[in-house]
Amino acid sequence: MRINRRFLMLALSTALAAPLLVLAADATDAGNPGSYAVRIPVMLAPDAPLQRLLVPAEALVRLQSAGYADLRLFNAAGQPVPMALANVAAETATQEQQVKLTAYPILGTAGAAGLEGLSLRIEERQGRRVVQLNTGSGANTAGAASPQKVLGALLDTRSITAPAARMTLDADLPVGQPVSFDVQVSKDLKNWRPLADTVLYRAEASAPAASLGDNSLALSMADLKDHYLRITWGDAAVTLRGATLVTSRSTALRQRVSATMAAPVLTRPHELTFALPFATPVAALKITPQGSNVLVPIRVLGRNDRNQPWGLLASAVVYRMTTAGKEQTSGPVELQGSSVREMKIEADLKTPGFAAAPEIVLQFEPAQLIFLASGQGPFTLAAGLASSTGAAGAFLPMASLIPGYKAQQENSLPVAQADVAKADITGGSAGAAGPLVAAQPPSEGTPTRTLVLWGVLLAGALALGLMAWALLKQTRQAAQPNQ
Repeated sequence: MRINRRFLMLALSTALAAPLLVLAADATDAGNPGSYAVRIPVMLAPDAPLQRLLVPAEALVRLQSAGYADLRLFNAAGQPVPMALANVAAETATQEQQVKLTAYPILGTAGAAGLEGLSLRIEERQGRRVVQLNTGSGANTAGAASPQKVLGALLDTRSITAPAARMTLDADLPVGQPVSFDVQVSKDLKNWRPLADTVLYRAEASAPAASLGDNSLALSMADLKDHYLRITWGDAAVTLRGATLVTSRSTALRQRVSATMAAPVLTRPHELTFALPFATPVAALKITPQGSNVLVPIRVLGRNDRNQPWGLLASAVVYRMTTAGKEQTSGPVELQGSSVREMKIEADLKTPGFAAAPEIVLQFEPAQLIFLASGQGPFTLAAGLASSTGAAGAFLPMASLIPGYKAQQENSLPVAQADVAKADITGGSAGAAGPLVAAQPPSEGTPTRTLVLWGVLLAGALALGLMAWALLKQTRQAAQPNQ
C-alpha cells in the first residue's frame, strides 16, 4: 500500500493545528465590540477631549479579568479609544459627636489663692464625687476651722478617643460680672498645661450667658484620651454643672458600587455555596438573613476552582432585628477586595443556621476610565470577554494620556455618563437596586472546556500515531525491492 506524501503532510499539519484552533476559537476578539458580554452607550460631556467615566456595576459583574483587562471603550467606527484606569477619589467627610461631661467640684479652703503647684485627689462623699486639693504633705488644704469653697471643676475625659474640637460650658453666671474661664489639661492631676480660655458675661438675670470672648471654647482638636480637664474662674460666684464636648473626626469615604445578587439555592441550613460569573474583586458582601429577629455568626470562604482548598475571607455576625418598631440589619462583611470565582457562607453550628437563602448584595470598590474621545460618536463601553487572553495591555499610563500630568488631575476632568438603561446585556437584567447577578451553582467535576481540549489533544495524538505507523510501513515497502 502506497500513501501519498503530500496527503500525509497535510494530515499531520491538521492534527498539530487542531488544539491551536480550539484555543483560538475560545479566545474571542478583544477588538470587536460584539465579542463582549455587555455593551453600554456612553454620553459624553460637551466640548472636552479628555473625560472620565465611572465604571458601572453592569460592567463590573461581567468582567472575566481581575485586572479589568476585558474592558474597552469604542467609538462609532468600532475602534477602541485611548484610555487609562484609575481609582475614584475619596470624599472627605467630617463626623461630629457630642459628649456630655459631668463637672466635679474642686473644694479647697476659702483662703486658697489658686491651684498652681497643688495636685488633686478624687473622693466619694455621700454618693457624690468631689475633688480635694492635695498639698503633698498628706494633709488636706481643708482644715477643721477653715471653711471650704468651690475653687473650680474637674472633667473626666479619659474615655474620649476622638479629637476634641470645642466645648460649651453649662454654668450659672453672676449678673453684670465678666467671668474668665481657664481650661487646663493633665494626665496625673498634678502637672497641668493650658488648653483654652474665654470670658463670659450675663447682662440680666433672665438672660442667658452672652459671650465677650467665645461662648464655645475651641480646643484645637486636642487629644484628651486618658486626660482630665480642670476649669477655674477665680473668685466669681459660678455654678458649673457640666460641659458639652464636641469631638470631630475626618474620614475619607469612597462610595462603593453595589449589585444585587439572586438568592442562591440553599441545600443545607448551615452552608451556602455559589459561583460568581465574574472575576472582579469583591470588596464586601451585605448579607441579610430572611425572617425577623435572626442572628447568625458566619464565615465567608472563597476559592477559584474546585481543585483549590477553601480559604477564609472573613468572619462576622449577620442579623435582622426589630427594636421599638424599627428594623436593624448588619453592615457589610469586608472581604478586602478578594477575587474568587466561588464562595461559601458557613453558619455557626451552634445556631439553627439559615431558614432560607439570605439576601446578598455585592459591593465593589469604584473605578473610573480616563479616556480621549477620539473619533466620532456614539461611544460604547464594552465589558466581559469569554476569554481575556487577547485583552492584555489595554490601559495607558496616566502620564501618557494627560499631557503634563499632575497627581489626582484626572479627578477634575468632565464626567461622561453610562446609559445603563439602554445597555445590551447578555445573561442578566438591570433593576432599581442594581443589576441582578445570577447565583450559579459551584463547579462540579472537570470544566467542559478542559474536557473538550483534552479530547482534541488525544485525537491529535492518535492521528499522529496513525500517520507515523503509515509512514513507517510505506518506508519498509519502498526498501524491499532493493534488498
